[in-house]
Amino acid sequence: MMRKGYFLKFTLLVMFAAFMLVGCRSSAPPVEFYTLNPISGIQKKTNPAATDQKLAIGVGPVEIPRFLDRPQIVTRSGPNRLEMDEFHRWAGPLDEDFARVVAENISILMPTDHVAVYPWGADFNPRYQVAMEVMYFEGRLGEEIFLEVIWRVSDPKNQQKLIEKKSVIKEPLQAKNYEALVAAKSQALATLSTEIVDHIRNLQISGKKE
Repeated sequence: MMRKGYFLKFTLLVMFAAFMLVGCRSSAPPVEFYTLNPISGIQKKTNPAATDQKLAIGVGPVEIPRFLDRPQIVTRSGPNRLEMDEFHRWAGPLDEDFARVVAENISILMPTDHVAVYPWGADFNPRYQVAMEVMYFEGRLGEEIFLEVIWRVSDPKNQQKLIEKKSVIKEPLQAKNYEALVAAKSQALATLSTEIVDHIRNLQISGKKE
């Protein structure tokens, strides 16, 4: 009789623990995933006579600071404080997403279909390679995002650096949520891509270093 009572109590305890575990899981908010997006619906400002539409451009590598190189989206909550949100995450590695979007933007703005993301295959021989070192790519919810990046355009065939610039870009957020934060980051990449394209276009026209 005592053994039956023990097993009954044990069964009820297990059922209660399982119920609490399911309840805790169901109460947690779902994880949301985000990606950066390229520009769209843009009017091409390129003069076709000034741009070789078969121009091959390689994008990458992109270096991301370790404090940003993580699945969680990082926001700044103070001068010396960062926050990571476990329920708002990047859908893939941030450096790869960054390079992909810049490459798509360049392809639209030049325009050319010969744009590849590092590492590319042995059969792809870019005329220009755009490497980027990201210093800051963060923001405050409801305020603005801040992008600081050093980028270089080189001639990989001759192993020659042609351009080295630093871009500092700020974009306001349209709302106090992560969707607005990622949208502002995408807009910052559009601005960065435009700067890069303008300098590559000048190289094409002048054939000189900057």
